[in-house]
Amino acid sequence: MTPPPPTPARRTWLVGAVATGALALGGGLLWRQRQEAAAARAATAEAAASAAAAASAAAATDGLLPARIDVLDGAPLGPADWQGRPLVLNFWAPWCGPCVKEMPELDRFFKAQAALGAQGARVIGLAIDELPAVRSFLAAHPVGFPISVLGYAGLAWVRKLSNDPAVGLPFSAVFDAQGRLTHKKFGTTDGEELAKWVAGA
Repeated sequence: MTPPPPTPARRTWLVGAVATGALALGGGLLWRQRQEAAAARAATAEAAASAAAAASAAAATDGLLPARIDVLDGAPLGPADWQGRPLVLNFWAPWCGPCVKEMPELDRFFKAQAALGAQGARVIGLAIDELPAVRSFLAAHPVGFPISVLGYAGLAWVRKLSNDPAVGLPFSAVFDAQGRLTHKKFGTTDGEELAKWVAGA
């Protein structure tokens, strides 16, 4: 037996329900597209900032020290921030086991030097990785000294400082108060060794 045709009211309800469902689906797709586009723009901006920091550092390494170092959550650093005092640069990465082991030691050294005021050495960590990985690591293992994210392009700076194409991490470099490179080392260091280097710088 054939069912009776739908009444006009039933037809109107069915059309409305289909239209509402289509609008909801379209709206959901549009929202998702906008969210994905916003995330892509944010990732692109972060990658550009990281690349700019690496380019700024690498471009100025003819004199071994850059004119500017962009750091996370702080104003850029430049020669005025380390002139007249020793400077310790530590190149590291979240995926580098010895680097991770060394970080607490570096942080203790930084705090001891900060207690000396203007006479203490500046300490800057230079991350050889992408920004999300560095932020994730620092959220779990915070440090007091400033961190700059150079990305893998930062390895060019390590090669320049070490004068060695076979780079490894961690790598530390110490400059004296006149900006001269006095010590450099592949592999982990500690507060005692750094204090000796800084005292001699």
